[in-house]
Amino acid sequence: MLLTVGAFGQALGARVGGYIGRENLALIWINALELTPAQMKALLALVEELLPLREEIVNMPDKLHEDLLAFTGTPKELRELLAAYQKELREKLQTLEDKFVAGLKRILTVAQWERLQRGILGEMPRERIRARARVAPRFLPRKPLAPQALPALRLDLLRGLSLVRLLPTLQEVLSAKLEAVK
Repeated sequence: MLLTVGAFGQALGARVGGYIGRENLALIWINALELTPAQMKALLALVEELLPLREEIVNMPDKLHEDLLAFTGTPKELRELLAAYQKELREKLQTLEDKFVAGLKRILTVAQWERLQRGILGEMPRERIRARARVAPRFLPRKPLAPQALPALRLDLLRGLSLVRLLPTLQEVLSAKLEAVK
């Protein structure tokens, strides 16, 4: 099961979420994109529409566990069972991503969508990266170390299991943000 689920997880989303907190990441995303209250309401409706599909995905390991407990077949049949599970998981994750991205494209303006694609906080200017490289002591590697800046939320954080993890948080944050804006 770990191999199956691990194959589809995005570690980046977990690292970024742990670094500044998923709630703060969602708030940064909402604020940096300058979502209007109407856009936030539409996004909240989209998230609530996708939550049942998310629950199906979250419950899939339990279904696999039950299937494995009841399994009495051959190794070939086990491979087929796991392949079917992986295929179903991939399809559900892809459906979730497709619906979320399609909904986002309907909600966001062209400028907001472009900002989301390139990273909402933008990239660190090259001159700042080069300046850090010149100050580095000689015993460090020749390549400059990556600067520790706030992570930019890119579309890759809205994929697969990262999206599954983010949806409930996004729902809570959008509700709280809409309350604060009133």
